[in-house]
Amino acid sequence: MRAIFLRELFWFVLSFVLSLVLAFFFLEVLNLTASGRSLKRVEQVFSVQLYLIGCVVSFIAIYIVRIIVIALKRLVEI
Repeated sequence: MRAIFLRELFWFVLSFVLSLVLAFFFLEVLNLTASGRSLKRVEQVFSVQLYLIGCVVSFIAIYIVRIIVIALKRLVEI
């Protein structure tokens, strides 16, 4: 039981860290980074919101891929 808990904790932390990195790529792909040096307050809030959305989407995508890989492994074992 402890091994399962530690494995899930490891995947949670790894997914969280990867989602932070992938959120930057999310903003770069959408080309929604600021062009000027100074941002207005609304633009700052919008940038943070987009970054958080990117983090959540990346976190969910990582777990979906993980579930698919686990399902495929179980199908191959049968």
